Amino acid sequence: MPITDPYSTLNTQWNGTSTLAEKGFRAVSADFTTTIASAGGAGVLLIIGPSRQFTRVEADFLADFVQKGGLLFLADNFGSGNSLLGLLGLPVRFDGKLLADALFYRNQPAFPVISDFSSSEFSTGVNELVLDYATVLDILDGSNIKVLARSSPFSFLDLNQNGHKDSGEPSGPFPVLAELEIGRGAVVVFTSPASLANGLIHEANNVRVIENVMNTTIVGQASQPEHRTMFLLDETHLMSSPFTSVKLMADGLVTSILKGDMQLSWKLSLTAFASVIVVARYIYRKPPTEVLPKTEIRRTVRPTDVESVMRLHPTWDREKLECVAREIEASMKWRVLHEGE
Repeated sequence: MPITDPYSTLNTQWNGTSTLAEKGFRAVSADFTTTIASAGGAGVLLIIGPSRQFTRVEADFLADFVQKGGLLFLADNFGSGNSLLGLLGLPVRFDGKLLADALFYRNQPAFPVISDFSSSEFSTGVNELVLDYATVLDILDGSNIKVLARSSPFSFLDLNQNGHKDSGEPSGPFPVLAELEIGRGAVVVFTSPASLANGLIHEANNVRVIENVMNTTIVGQASQPEHRTMFLLDETHLMSSPFTSVKLMADGLVTSILKGDMQLSWKLSLTAFASVIVVARYIYRKPPTEVLPKTEIRRTVRPTDVESVMRLHPTWDREKLECVAREIEASMKWRVLHEGE
């Protein structure tokens, strides 16, 4: 089964970021601080739709990364991005309220179209962006913040999320993309993480924003001979489904078997897994001799059962009752045949 975790590079569906991986972004799924430190400021780090809280240690590494010339691009709407902004001490936050537009939108008001941009290397060639369930930016102190994109005057905060502008709901324009220069690097904040996912990245000029990020002169000036520019996509702060790790382990195991180069660790893991299955099978298996006496006395659904119900409820549909009765009888027969295995 495919990986379906939102914003994962292994997810090739509409809510994945496999397109970014194809463009050269390498997923950071472990050793977050070590990888950031190894970039030495010569890199771009995308954090898209984070759901896990950031720690002080991680924030300190990111602050050093940006100070040395790295570019941090944080795209969030209702996730944990504010925990990072707070730890970094930056005067901007994700508002957390849904942005909608009564006039300029794609398909529905919750997909607002942005066409108001300020001049910047991050907005070069960008004439239009399509957002998806985005929020807006709350700028606490605008002295060091450059707003790069705003929603239209017809936009509003849909507080009750009914898709309509109601009395008391704040009206736009609102900032949705902004830049903060810090040391030799910069932090860019964007309020629509889904705009960078597979389903929307090629809508309007969404992909151009990523291309501008990869070509920014900030990273180029910071690059040193001993540090190759790195393009990273953080996955350590995504909330993965319980089965993702199992799928990845199974995929690695099958690949090792097919290639014929199974490592000792994989062999030990396979042996342990098989042992667990055998033990569980032995513990939970019921001998047929114990089950048969119980299953023999099970009552199956008879036609008289339907007649009894019809007498109690003469207005009910006989055909539907008979269909339910057949399903119950088939289910009981299946349990009789398989319960002893």
